[in-house]
Amino acid sequence: MMKVMPIEAQIKPFIFLILLISLLSLNIIYSKANENIGNKREIRCFKGMLISFMIYCLVDLRLLIGERFYSIFPKLFVLFVVSIGFAAMSCACFFWFLYVYSDLHIAQKSSLKNKINIWGIIIHIPVLIDLFILFTPMYVFVYEIKDGVAYFKPLINLILIIDYIYLIAATGISIFNKKRAKTKSEKKKYNSQILFILFFTVSGFLIGFLMNLPAIELCVIPVVLKIFVELQDSQIYTDALTKLYNRRRMTEFINDGISTCSKEDPLTIIMIDMDYFKSINDILGHDEGDKALIYFSKSLGHMLLNKSAVAARWGGDEFVVCGKEKELSEKFRQWLQEELETNNELSYVPQFSSGFYKCTSPNKTSEQVLVYADAALYKDKEERHKIPNNFVSKLIAIKNGTVSL
Repeated sequence: MMKVMPIEAQIKPFIFLILLISLLSLNIIYSKANENIGNKREIRCFKGMLISFMIYCLVDLRLLIGERFYSIFPKLFVLFVVSIGFAAMSCACFFWFLYVYSDLHIAQKSSLKNKINIWGIIIHIPVLIDLFILFTPMYVFVYEIKDGVAYFKPLINLILIIDYIYLIAATGISIFNKKRAKTKSEKKKYNSQILFILFFTVSGFLIGFLMNLPAIELCVIPVVLKIFVELQDSQIYTDALTKLYNRRRMTEFINDGISTCSKEDPLTIIMIDMDYFKSINDILGHDEGDKALIYFSKSLGHMLLNKSAVAARWGGDEFVVCGKEKELSEKFRQWLQEELETNNELSYVPQFSSGFYKCTSPNKTSEQVLVYADAALYKDKEERHKIPNNFVSKLIAIKNGTVSL
């Protein structure tokens, strides 16, 4: 008969397996996290969180040695490893906050840039306090290594409080973002973010009972995987160049809106076309055409930030806006024109035509309402091209150097 190994002898290989799988999983996710699945700020914060968790996993390799870790290695090395463990978890909480905050940060108006810089300093202060305490002689108020045993002191509560400041703040931002979310996919994303604090709380609770097991890794890996999958899923609905929703997502949004529309609560669909876009490409080049599309999209998205409507790139230089915002059809041109003229990044103000349709019956289809809006767009474009315009002449002047780009 095969002799069963004592449970104590099985624990260490089990710990090693958990840590190995965690490190491999985090490393694979890190290698796949790039700007194809999110904006630069999001990916930078997400990677920072992954690195923090990987460092924590490496620190937890001490569990393979057990309590002897505190006595067989030089004291300075042991102190450094323990401090690194606490610091890694604090940094993970900090980067999670930055990841969630990145959504809120994007929504800030350009006039608040100076305030954002000050706020950027303020949000770093808690984690810097943690690092200062852990890597200076003040660590003795957090923990102490005595007779080969680690003893924790009252100041450890300050470290935990600071970690939870970031987690609670991130949860608050997620709740706020969920309330202003305009689509089901956005709400789902923020629901997952809200649950993140629960996983940290559970892992902290487990550590109290499983001091010598990698409890945090068991809780963190599923959360990180879920965030990564949602980042990937979000790109299915995003236009690669403009970062607006794409045609597929807008069609779904229109269908959802039609199903709940009525005479009292109509759904407005607006089709927009950039005028003279071919001239921009032909005269100034396709790179400038891309810049124009990006700026136009940014202006369109910013204009709708606080409005009950969403925008998508339909294809080429065509865009669609859909929503139940009051006065959307009447004020759309004025709102967008003002946005395009504010903080203009180009040497010209992009021109556009638009056509709208108000749907009041749930019996319509997305194809029908888009045909109506497209017909209105065609009429507007026809009328606008009858008006004398020096836009093309200005493009030629820019190319010839008469007007500097």
